[in-house]
Parts: sequence; structure tokens; C-alpha cells
Amino acid sequence: MTNGTGTSRREFLRRSVMVAAGVTAGIPASRALADASAPAQSMRLVFATDTHLMQDNALRSEDGLIAALQAIDAVRPSPDVIVCGGDLTDPSPSLDYTPAEKLLDRFFDIWKQHISVETHYVFGNHDLVGTKNPAVSRDDPRFGKGLFQKHLDLPRLYYSFEKAGWRFIILDDVWPNPDGTYYAEYKADQLAFVQSELQKESSKPTIVACHIPAVSVFPALAGISKLNGSNIETASSLVSRNSKSLTDIIRGTAANVKLVLAGHLHHQERIDSDGITYLNGGAVCGNWWKGANMGCPEGFNVIDLHADSTFTLDYKTFGWKAG
Repeated sequence: MTNGTGTSRREFLRRSVMVAAGVTAGIPASRALADASAPAQSMRLVFATDTHLMQDNALRSEDGLIAALQAIDAVRPSPDVIVCGGDLTDPSPSLDYTPAEKLLDRFFDIWKQHISVETHYVFGNHDLVGTKNPAVSRDDPRFGKGLFQKHLDLPRLYYSFEKAGWRFIILDDVWPNPDGTYYAEYKADQLAFVQSELQKESSKPTIVACHIPAVSVFPALAGISKLNGSNIETASSLVSRNSKSLTDIIRGTAANVKLVLAGHLHHQERIDSDGITYLNGGAVCGNWWKGANMGCPEGFNVIDLHADSTFTLDYKTFGWKAG
């Protein structure tokens, strides 16, 4: 499939995603190395998460996604890079492979029709394929994370890239259980990867992105957490079960981590601790395209990154009216 300029969907994805080696398709390794050593510059990041595209435009999800992308495209100054925080589509865990692939194709077709900015995609729990469908073959390479990984042409779902002297670390913290449920955890290989990345240039301003939050008080405020004796317990499907392992590495390397981005909870939440901002973004789809989620409207974050390693952020809504 090609767009109006003759660019294939696969080529679009190759241009949209930077592979784990840290080299964007079409950019020579020498230039990538030069970019990696460059001092931090000012740039604009859009963090848009939880689009939850549904089949057959259910709940007008296609219309809503288009409206959100048009709003992102209208941001001025224009963003330099977009991080999409996962849950691209909604029903994929319950789908067979053909409809799941058709829906994911539709998501990327809509995205490329409205956005030309370099985009990096985080894996979300709704991006799992077939994990809630006992009829699908578990041996199919598209099962679970396979379809997402295939479409994005990624050797693995965690990697790093650099842009304008800022380092981005994309993590995959979603893990399926045999019964179709899931949990959040930073596995040992990813923790080792994070430590290695942060030790390389500890002073480089860094942004970490995952789908399920490392830190959140929203489950407690929303009454989702449970009180067990004197302990407040939050399910590992809501917040990572080993967040301390990640924060210990950040603290131990004394790295210049400025932001840890996540989505999943569909509610805008900012927590500042030890010089790090944990930003859990409000969802593009709000309450799964049914309106605002506990007062948080549909939207995305515009984050201005500055040359002195500081940043400012603004949660922007796009006037969507569920109906």
C-alpha cells in the first residue's frame, strides 16, 4: 500500500521508528554518532497515548483519532518528535490475527495520512494480539507482541534513540499471563539495558517512556487500590511491580533523567520526586471514547525541552465531543 507520494506503509514505518541500534532508517551511522555527542538543544516533544482505535469506527474512534492528529499537526511551533505511549488499538487481545492486523493497518494508515513527524511507539497491553482469545494459535508469530513488533520492524520492543542532544529510552513493561490478564514489570534484560545506557553519558538529559506507570497515586485516589491491613495494595496491572528496580538504577547512575513518561491510566498525573518528573498522560481517547475519564478530557501533552535540560509541559485537549 502506498500513499499519494508513492511511499509504502512499510517505508513510512521505517522512517517513523528508530531501531534499537539507535540509527534512524536512511541516516548514516556517522551522522547518528555525531547527533549522539551533540549538546542538548531546545526541541518540542508531543506525548500522545492510549488512542484505542476500535473496529468499524465504533464510538466514532476513527473520527476522534483523526481529530487528535489534526490538533497535533496544528501545534505551533510544530513538534520535532512524537512518542505514542501505547494502546494503539483497543480489542486486539480478543481478536484473531486477520482482524487484528486489519485494525492495526487502519491505525497506521490514519496516522500517516495526518502526521509526518518522526514517531516512536511504546507497546501497550491492548496491543497484545489474541491473548484473550483461546481459539487462536499460540504458535503463530503474530501472537502476543509479535504483530506489533512485525509492523514496526523492531528487533526488540525496548531501545534508545537521541534527538537534538536528548536521549530517549523506550521500554516495554507489559507482560501477558496465560489466562489473558497481564502485569507490568521491568525485566532483567531491560534493567541492564537502562543501566548501560545511563552510564554511557550520565549528564545527557534523558527521557524514559513506558506504557504502565512506574509511579502513580491515581489508583488510590480513584479507589482502585485496596487496603490490606495497614498496607495499600495496587495491582501490578496498574503500576509496575518492580518500579524500585528502575528508580534504583536511575539513582545509582546519578544520570540526568528528567522525565519518565507513561500512559495506561487515562488520567493526567504529574509526580515530581528527586528532580525527576513522572508524567502519566491523559488519554487521547479519554474514557475509551465515551467522554472524559474522571474529569480528565481527551488530550495529549506538548513538552518543550530546553537547552539547559529543563522543560515545560502543557496538556492540550482537542475539543472532542463523545456522542
